[in-house]
Amino acid sequence: MNDMRNEKLIGRFLKAAASPAGVMRCKHAFSWLDISFLFMFLSACLMAPMTIAFMKMDRFNAGYLMPNVVQEADAAFIKQLKGYQLTNGRLTGANELYLVEKGRTLLAVDLKHELKTSGENGRIKAEGYQNALIFQSDHLIISDQNGTGFSVRYPAKAGQNDLDGGHLGDFIGAMWFAQYKPLIIMLACSAVFIISLFLTAVLAGGIWVSKKSNMTGIRSFKEAAATAVCGSALPAAAAMAFGMIRFDFIVMLLIHSCGSALMVSFIFRHIFKTGHHNENLQSGGNHGKSAAI
Repeated sequence: MNDMRNEKLIGRFLKAAASPAGVMRCKHAFSWLDISFLFMFLSACLMAPMTIAFMKMDRFNAGYLMPNVVQEADAAFIKQLKGYQLTNGRLTGANELYLVEKGRTLLAVDLKHELKTSGENGRIKAEGYQNALIFQSDHLIISDQNGTGFSVRYPAKAGQNDLDGGHLGDFIGAMWFAQYKPLIIMLACSAVFIISLFLTAVLAGGIWVSKKSNMTGIRSFKEAAATAVCGSALPAAAAMAFGMIRFDFIVMLLIHSCGSALMVSFIFRHIFKTGHHNENLQSGGNHGKSAAI
């Protein structure tokens, strides 16, 4: 055990992750710092395909996030937008205030910022309306009755053609995604980290509880945590490889979680098989001694 601890971390980790037998042989060889680093490394492997996929994306369908207000932008309002110019991130036009009210929905161009809104970004609402789509001089306010509401800046490279009726939804989605992409990536990575932490904690807890049987050889929660982390290495690598080929967050999550649970079951199978074999050897030896006597 001491010799194994003197080896480099990557060597110990590869030996442990290679097989269930390797996990049990190397479970003593990791400190809490080693376990924390390996867990962060495996979490980063799961985050990599998702981050790359988001970085490649350049547009987002706004209808998924705010379906009601996007549907309310009718042809008459879109036609009115053609009378405005969008250059260098600024919207200009002769009519500085244009309103269309459709029940509890507001469609407007408000170049003087006269319309009142409330709430923080992400929950912005136009006062008196459930849905709102407001084009202001330097940004767009969009809020939906489902509770979401954002202020979105016009991109500097946007032009008049982006306000065309056939592309307005795509334009809004692209603007929103470009502005909030870093936040989306951060939240998605946080979700992966939390899911991985929960899964590892559940597996480590289950392994640690098994020490009461005195059959697993687990003597501390640190050994249980090392077993859970090393046991989830191959499933994490498989999930990462799948995500690099074809990104699908749900499938990646299933590969990682189900694969980790399966790996832990193989570890227990190896433990019980080895324990049963040792018992047979011991009983055979005792039988031989009895016969000799």
